[in-house]
Amino acid sequence: MKEDKKTINDILKKSAEREDKFENLVLNLALKKIKGAQKDDEGVYYSKKKKHLITASKTIEGKYIIPEGVQVIDENAFWGCAYLEEVVIPASVIEIGNEAFSRCLSLKSLVIPKSVTVLGNNPFVGLTSDEVTCESEKFIIENKMLYSADKKTLYSCLTDAAMVIIPKSVEVIQDLAFSRRRNLKKVVIPEGVRTIGSDAFSDCDALEEVTIPSTVETIESYAFAECDRLRTVTFVGEVKDMSRRAFSDCDQLRHIYVPVGNREKTIKQLHFSEENDDIVIEKEVEK
Repeated sequence: MKEDKKTINDILKKSAEREDKFENLVLNLALKKIKGAQKDDEGVYYSKKKKHLITASKTIEGKYIIPEGVQVIDENAFWGCAYLEEVVIPASVIEIGNEAFSRCLSLKSLVIPKSVTVLGNNPFVGLTSDEVTCESEKFIIENKMLYSADKKTLYSCLTDAAMVIIPKSVEVIQDLAFSRRRNLKKVVIPEGVRTIGSDAFSDCDALEEVTIPSTVETIESYAFAECDRLRTVTFVGEVKDMSRRAFSDCDQLRHIYVPVGNREKTIKQLHFSEENDDIVIEKEVEK
């Protein structure tokens, strides 16, 4: 019991430290952009010509209407605005940046307008399809997932379901797509997926195992980082380009199954030492 308690405390401490560092980074980046910017009565900062919405005060609450004329909602603009309940985005906005509405815990209503043609890496981390709707023809929300219109790129998982089956049309799982979906226990990644982006499944604490299909060519940094219950990873084929940090801080990872002949390459890709390379096991895997 003492060991279990220690493990839980270590996990909580590690998570808190990472979040504090990230929040400070977001703040520092915003402060650099703010120089010379305009601030409205709600504490929201805009560029001089009000084309960019730069950042919002974390104390902003209730409903906020972005003024007509704004074209870009910058990355992390509303990150951590825990009391924000509704955002009205005008038809002038064409781009929503990385994690623009991440950690907006009280948000109940946000519509992606028809004018939006560019989405950054998962602007909606932690939100669900109950809160986010889409009118843009460039994107589609289907089965509680946000895709490009052709369904080849998966931008955001908008559900807290325990199991998700990714459709066969998907070729790219975008950065942060499933990040912080802490109820996710199982995800089915289909043949056809070629790229798994940075932090795509980071902080999916309930995820216990994952199978990487043979079509995957690239797994980027921290793709499965801090998946605290991840124990087994099975590679059906050879991954040409895999970050050594793909499974960073997966402390319970015990088995990495790879096709026969791929063990040494996988060990090198992940920069494993002799102390932990025994978890990489060659195995005949059915495709």
